[in-house]
Amino acid sequence: MARGMNFTSALAFHAEKLHDDRVWRRVQPVARWMSARGIRATFFVYPFRAQVANRDITQRVQALAALGHEIGQHTHFYAGTMIDKPGKVDDLSEANIVHCLNRDFETLRKSGFAPKGFTAGGWFVSATVLDRLVDLGFVYDCSAQFPKPRGSHNSPYNRWLRSPEVHTNAHGGLICLPTTCSLGEWFKWGRKVRTEGKVSYQLIYLHDYDLLSFRNRLLLSCLFTISTRQALKPLATLAQEDLFREEKERCPWIL
Repeated sequence: MARGMNFTSALAFHAEKLHDDRVWRRVQPVARWMSARGIRATFFVYPFRAQVANRDITQRVQALAALGHEIGQHTHFYAGTMIDKPGKVDDLSEANIVHCLNRDFETLRKSGFAPKGFTAGGWFVSATVLDRLVDLGFVYDCSAQFPKPRGSHNSPYNRWLRSPEVHTNAHGGLICLPTTCSLGEWFKWGRKVRTEGKVSYQLIYLHDYDLLSFRNRLLLSCLFTISTRQALKPLATLAQEDLFREEKERCPWIL
């Protein structure tokens, strides 16, 4: 998380292919390089893809955490084990949503991590998702998106927020931190935007497999060149900072 004038920036990896040795050979040195320079990122890990591939990524996730990076959860709501094109099918039923969230949470928990942050695959957001995250003890969710300059498509499955919000139910609540842009979008228009309201920040994301592309590695290097001096930190730090003092006083069970 990088402090600028009056706003903060955070970097998140949607880690879907840590089991792929080609991807890991790119992720590991980047994670080490960041750690050596005091830069901390959040890795939203999707463990089910590794399970389908019959690969154990526990040691790789633990290696990222040992470097000081935050481990969050990333979940897609597919039907069964058909999770790749052309055969993948979404199952957005309440039963499957709860099943997928529980499954990935338990996998990460058994690996030694009880994730506090979440981002949904396909940016899918619903009351069922948010309520289950609350029940599992999550602190924040980044599945909402910041509106794009040329307009955002209307979908009942996506949510667009210009500023953070608190979601509550009878069991507690969590902070919804909208994702502002992808790494590529940051260099086009994202560096000029940030969330509105009392909490102003940028949340930049990329996928772990994006690092297979030389262009994306170059863009990430440029981002580090611009932001290194401002000390990137994990998203959990943003969710727990005094920036949310009013929300925490109003809903003390959030954190």
